[in-house]
This record gives sequence, C-alpha cells and structure tokens, in this order.
Amino acid sequence: MREVVIVSGVRTPIGDFLGSLKDFTAVQLGTMALKAAIERAGIEPAQIEEVATGHVYQAGCKGNPSRQVTIHAGCPVETVSVTINQQCPSSMRAAEIIGQQIMLDKIDIGAAVGHESMTNIPYLLLKARMGYRMGPGKLEDGMMYDAFIDAFYNYHAGVTAENLVDMYNISRQEADEWGLMSNQRACQAIAEGKFREEIVPVEIKSKKGVKIFDTDEHPNPNASLESMAKLKPAFKKDGIITAGNASAINDGGAAMILMGADKAKELGIKPLARIVATASASVDPSIMGIGVVPAVKRVLQFAHMSMDDIELWEINEAFATQVIACNRELQINVDKINVLGSGVSLGHPVGQTGARLIITLMHEMRRSKKQFGCATLCAGGGPAMATIIEAL
Repeated sequence: MREVVIVSGVRTPIGDFLGSLKDFTAVQLGTMALKAAIERAGIEPAQIEEVATGHVYQAGCKGNPSRQVTIHAGCPVETVSVTINQQCPSSMRAAEIIGQQIMLDKIDIGAAVGHESMTNIPYLLLKARMGYRMGPGKLEDGMMYDAFIDAFYNYHAGVTAENLVDMYNISRQEADEWGLMSNQRACQAIAEGKFREEIVPVEIKSKKGVKIFDTDEHPNPNASLESMAKLKPAFKKDGIITAGNASAINDGGAAMILMGADKAKELGIKPLARIVATASASVDPSIMGIGVVPAVKRVLQFAHMSMDDIELWEINEAFATQVIACNRELQINVDKINVLGSGVSLGHPVGQTGARLIITLMHEMRRSKKQFGCATLCAGGGPAMATIIEAL
C-alpha cells in the first residue's frame, strides 16, 4: 500500500472559554485552519479530494460542519466531506480516515481538520418539541449533556479521572506538580517562539480596529504549587482534581494536508512527516483515561516498534492524573512527554485536539531533530487513539 505523508499542519491559537475567539463559530475556526494548511502546502483547494473533520459539539452548527468548512475554504463542490465525532480523538480519527483513503488509492490528496468552539455550545430544551405541560422545565447545558457527563455512569469525566487516582494511588502533590510543569513548559515554549511555525494568526475585528490574536491564551505564567494548593477539588469532595491540574474549556481549529508519498514527489512537495501507524483501543467508561495504554501498545505492534523507538510523546492532558496513571503503566521518561505543555496548560478544544497533537509533535520533532514520535489521547466513553509519525 501507498505511504501517507503530511505536507502541512497548522492550527489557530487556542482561545480561552469566552475568550478571544468567542465570536467565531467552530466552522469558522476550521475554515481558517484549512485555508492556511492548503496555502502552506503549496497546492490549490481544487486538488483536495476529501475533507474529514473532527467536531464533537455539533448542536446548532447546521448539518455536516465538515462540508461547510470544505466549501468555505474554497474547495470545489465535488470534494467529499465527512464529520467525525469520537469525542476527544475525533480529528485524529479524521486523519486516519484520510490516510486510509490514500493508502487504498481512493484519493491522492486529502485534508484532516479539527475544530471546536466550546464557548458557543448551546443550551438544550430536550422536551420543548412535545411541550412543557405542567411544572418547571429543565434547561440542559449542551457541554455537559453531550460530552462531559458520561453516558453510561451519568457522572462527569472528572470522576473517571478520580477513579484512576484511586486505582494508582496518585497524590494531590503529584497532580499539581504535573499541572505546574505543563504550564511552565507551555510558557517557555511561547517565550521561545516554538509555536510560531504551527500557528495561524487570527484577525479579530471590533469597533476599536483589528487585533491580531497569535498566542495561546490559557497558559499561566504565574502558576505555582502554592496557588494551586489553594484550589478546591472540582469533582469529589475528597478528590484531588482541580482547575489547576485539569484541562481547560477552549476554542480552536487545526488542519493537516495529507497525500500519497508518490503524489508529493510528483508535485515536487517536500513532506514534513510520514504516518507510520495508527491504532484504537477501548476500556471501561469509568476509567476512560487509561485507554491510552492499550492504544499505545497496539500502535507499537502495528508499527513493529518498541517503546524505546519513540523519542517524543504527546499524551493529551485531559487531566494530569490521567497522564500520570498512563505513565505508571508505560514508564516513559517524563522529559519525553508533552515537552511544550498540553491540555492542562494549552487547553483542550475537544474536536481540535487530536489533530493539534500530531501537528505540535511533528513541528517539535523536526525542530529537535527527532525521528519517531507518538501522539495519543483518551476519550469519553472509553475509546482511545494513538498515531506514530516519522519526521522527514
């Protein structure tokens, strides 16, 4: 089968909840990213044969958001579009689907997009269609109802991370130290300009003029163990997960252009990375965060590689405790994990994150001259995904 390569990968800066990107829809964020990815690849929109987009919170976004991104980015009506919802790995799964289409020789060039505007998730009136006959009605928060609250156990995803705390005997100190490390790494990366290559600046127009938003909004340069220790547990009275060691609620878009290695050669395009292998795995929803472990084991098996072959890791920080639990099993040197920060510091716009992990990993591998890297993340309900890439 054909080799699949990534020829461009970009993302918007990640905005805070109700922050700088609050007035942009998910579709607009995905469109910005796809336009920039096409331009950076040096191709025309008409050359894109299929677009797969990861998008979790689709309520109120009109039908098939991927189709909207495709058309708004200038691709022709003949370009096929599909929207993927697998919770957090959605845009990583989108990349896998495009990669498989290329491997099977169904297309030559495709795009994987991830976008989310968590700020604009609507509230839901689930009984409104049939009418509220008597008594009070209930307004559901779509953010909670459609993802954060587990569909099987009816408790918050944060409780699943607390379940891992109990399983692996993780302390509050460990969780806060990881949260602090994540913020310190992200802030240092920003100060050193390490995200500039992957970020597409966003123009924000207002009555005061045009503001250029080009820096991730959530990393906290003032984070400290002392300030984090004062934060109250968010999900259990006696729990250890707080706003300081959990991922944030965010907005953002990301996009990658994938093509067959033979097509890249034909077009004279130098690839940035090769997709070596992808894999999915799943665990009980009550411990969803540990799904990363079997996903990593499977992707290594498919790639015929070992843990020692992987030089850099992106393990999404849905919660610091979740990454700590996974690493109790995987035993990776912490200096190789999330070297530029992750969900706790950068944020976690859920539909964007899967693609964002691959993009950030790819650019950092090329900068630090590493050959193989693995991006992986868990998902609400128990599924997880992992992708191994080779920098070229």
